[in-house]
Amino acid sequence: MKRNTILLVAKREYIKTVRKPSFWIATLAFPILILIVSFVSGYSAQRVEEKIKQEAKEAKLILIVDKSRIIDMQILLPPFEQIELDKLEFGIDRVKTNEADALFVFPEDIQQSQVISIYAQDDGLINRGKYNDTARQLLKQSLLLGLEDANKINLFNQELKIQSTHFKDGQEISDRLEDFIVPAASVILYFVLAFLGSNFLLMSVSEEKENRVIEIILSIMSHREIIWGKIVGLLGVIFTQVIVLLILGGAIFWFSRDSLPFSIDWSLIPIDPVQILISCFYIICGFLTIATAMVGVGSAMPTYKEAQSFSSFFIMLSIFPIYFAALILQEPNGPIAMVTSYFPFTAPLILLIRNALGALSLWETFVSSVILLGYVAAGFYFSFKLFEFGSLEYSQKLSLKRLFQRR
Repeated sequence: MKRNTILLVAKREYIKTVRKPSFWIATLAFPILILIVSFVSGYSAQRVEEKIKQEAKEAKLILIVDKSRIIDMQILLPPFEQIELDKLEFGIDRVKTNEADALFVFPEDIQQSQVISIYAQDDGLINRGKYNDTARQLLKQSLLLGLEDANKINLFNQELKIQSTHFKDGQEISDRLEDFIVPAASVILYFVLAFLGSNFLLMSVSEEKENRVIEIILSIMSHREIIWGKIVGLLGVIFTQVIVLLILGGAIFWFSRDSLPFSIDWSLIPIDPVQILISCFYIICGFLTIATAMVGVGSAMPTYKEAQSFSSFFIMLSIFPIYFAALILQEPNGPIAMVTSYFPFTAPLILLIRNALGALSLWETFVSSVILLGYVAAGFYFSFKLFEFGSLEYSQKLSLKRLFQRR
């Protein structure tokens, strides 16, 4: 009977929500919000770019293998050092062991391939292209010293491509765009859950309390069944939103694929079941944490308007990390990332990003999972308490002091 009751509440919650025009407005407005947030965080990205250029200038040793015989020895001043052509593997080993910051390889067929190979230590996702301009400028300066050669003039006018190889802990890592499809999708799913889904849950609890419909519902089922039913119904609403967004995103990508500056080989997208399961766990914990907060706020406040004003604090906390995402990407194990990984409302998103970057060790994955489960348990405890005693409070806010005074 309990299961049927929960499903009954879930079905009612789903139908009631998807019939509202606000549901469809919020769903379609979500991509626009993402663009605005990306624009706002652009300033942070610009500052990071300036820092990257400065770090490139501070390199202590950059090795050069010039198979093209174009690089002019006159400009190979420190930190540049040319090594013999047959010592390429030796140069790569020096990069792997961190004896050299980078290795530039100018191939013999550079006029045809127009590709420069760079081997460097991995200093984070944002830093992976920090030597690209240095390699291009090194070649172009050498070409300027020999412009009497027609082939060099032709090469100077070409748009050179960079083929980069990065190492972390002595192992080569991949820079393909396809590697970031799954992590990006998980972050977007988290935003749909935290930002859109939780708002519908708050609205449902507050409006039913304000209209006193909750009195009728509580007369036929327990407060726990109501909360679980609302959460299950909300998950159905969110899956509907995700399907709509996928259809819209797929249509936009399909019609604009020829004009995009990149191409995606879907067969190369890596599927790591363990990483996906961990990401799903963080997403679910994040959703349940914010969902229980919305139930508590909706129960404690006498009106939906007051509940909405108070709940914005929790929603902003849950999405706040996006404003310093560039710093997290650059230093996934830095002090900011570590501190925010264990704060209740920022932890799920930060851990999600760090997991996608492979920055979480086994022990930290275990510890963070236990802590998140603790946050979820605490969230359910307080939301049950607040809903039990606050759902029938119409004249004033339910404070924590009054909550624990009640029996």
